[in-house]
Amino acid sequence: MMKNIAVVALTLASFAVLGQRTEDPIEYYTDDKVQDTRFSVAAAYAPMYSFRRVAFYEPVNDGSELFSLLSEDGGGMYGQRYGVNMYYELNPYFHVGVGFNQENGGFISKELAVFDQYARPAIDTIGVFNAQTSYASLNIPIQMVFHTQMTEFWALQVIPSYDLMFMQTVERNWIGENLPSYASGADESVLGLMYQRGTETKYASGFNGSIGFALGSEFTIANNLAFIVRGEFRLGLLPVNTNDLGLREVPYATGGMFGFRYYL
Repeated sequence: MMKNIAVVALTLASFAVLGQRTEDPIEYYTDDKVQDTRFSVAAAYAPMYSFRRVAFYEPVNDGSELFSLLSEDGGGMYGQRYGVNMYYELNPYFHVGVGFNQENGGFISKELAVFDQYARPAIDTIGVFNAQTSYASLNIPIQMVFHTQMTEFWALQVIPSYDLMFMQTVERNWIGENLPSYASGADESVLGLMYQRGTETKYASGFNGSIGFALGSEFTIANNLAFIVRGEFRLGLLPVNTNDLGLREVPYATGGMFGFRYYL
């Protein structure tokens, strides 16, 4: 009798232990699943309106002058910049980036009085004209991105930057009506010496640079994909041309940028 009771007790205890077991697997988490940094790549287009400031002007008043700058006021031109950038996320709040961009810009210099360079002394005025400068450069932008996540889908960004600029072409031409007709590149004429050098890069400053500041937003539109939009200001550091007979002009621009950024 006692033996049967013991067998029954052991059987019940076994079922009790089995009833306490769970079928859910135990998951273990390790630190190698936590990502603190990541790469991303962005493609962007930046329309801009570019102007210029006079960095240096040295008038000649000995009777041999070829031109005289009557006003330091300048005009603007439409320009653009486009390319790709690679970013490295040091932490969720600070990213660094580098890229390759193509830039096309320009500006207008107003009220240049041109003298008759064949007269000696040069006292006869041919006319007062405006001049247009167009340039193209290959840029390597270096950016610092201060990133603040405002909501799950929207982030605010502040981006100071520095661009290495390698000037490709600088072209200057007189614009307006009743322009004098001189051969392009004629060394004895102010048009050749100053504003009709075409794409001869030997007259360009070659290496240049610019600093920039942008404020904008990043909107998440899909998994790992974001739309970026910014307002920008950019200031050149050196004149676009180093041989312009006593006149040095530095470009600056305001505009915007939009594009897409993909997190790898």
